[in-house]
Amino acid sequence: MLKEMGRQLDSDIYPIVKRGEVLTPGEPPSIKPYPGEKEEKNEKSGTRGPEAGQGEGTARGKGQAERGGIPDPEPSLVGPDLQVRYEGELEAVQEAYPGARVWRQPEGFWLLTESSLLPGLHLKAVFLTGIPFSRTRIVQSWGFWAGVSLKHPSWIGPRHTNFPHGSICAFDPGDRVWRLGDPIVHLLALYTLWAFRHLHLQMVGRWPGKQVAHIPYERITEFKADEFCGCDQFDRLYRDCCRDKDLSRDLLLAYNSYLFQTGGTRRPPASVVNFIRFQEEAPRLGDLLPEPALYPRNFLFRPDPCKRPDVLEEIKAASLGF
Repeated sequence: MLKEMGRQLDSDIYPIVKRGEVLTPGEPPSIKPYPGEKEEKNEKSGTRGPEAGQGEGTARGKGQAERGGIPDPEPSLVGPDLQVRYEGELEAVQEAYPGARVWRQPEGFWLLTESSLLPGLHLKAVFLTGIPFSRTRIVQSWGFWAGVSLKHPSWIGPRHTNFPHGSICAFDPGDRVWRLGDPIVHLLALYTLWAFRHLHLQMVGRWPGKQVAHIPYERITEFKADEFCGCDQFDRLYRDCCRDKDLSRDLLLAYNSYLFQTGGTRRPPASVVNFIRFQEEAPRLGDLLPEPALYPRNFLFRPDPCKRPDVLEEIKAASLGF
């Protein structure tokens, strides 16, 4: 079942997500941007696909970034319209994701949900999602694998997570699959599909479906030859597209460029991990949900690969899988 659904994703056939499970395949997609909306990319890389479906969710997602929408020209600090809308959706979220929990703060609320992904799977995906009421903030979520208990969660990543804090990167902003003000259940369906792709990567050894990664070093170290390429030619396999060009680059310069653009590390904040484990004091939303104007950030720590003689060997070792 896992392999078959992966093959369907390769063919742009997207599953239906219902009550936290990835179920029957949906219809072939069509990408329809929101009329008159300009593109704004705030984050990193992720998965390609079309617009999110109606109802509980056709899990269709594309990927360079997790994006909370384009801010208004003169936005207020807190949008009463968003607060009323999202508070009014919580009953639908509870119905779609039984056991969902909410922690309210002045800036918005934290939402903790679980997705079982497939019937009979012993693992579940747990999502901690920060929903801001301000149009100047971006929705962020972190995914974890967990068994019966949350005492020992395992972060889902680093593939298709954002630098540096390891939040979920489930779709590309240019596809307009979700924006601030859209239904929360649609967003959670995209996260569920993202976790399903990670499950496929772990069990089958391959990322299913289209994806985005414009940084060559990221493709070199993370992509398999039979996965779809992360460039603009997203319908071609990596081995038939950018692989040879990527491997012919000066790999040290490629690595240095990667560090310059990303900082090189992805990991969830300790406050998020501790909250997932103990569910005591929730992190402050304002500390973890960035503003679009500040993201991506320029990183001050940019290691010089020339001072690390092991870097080239690491790059070569990573490319052996091709």
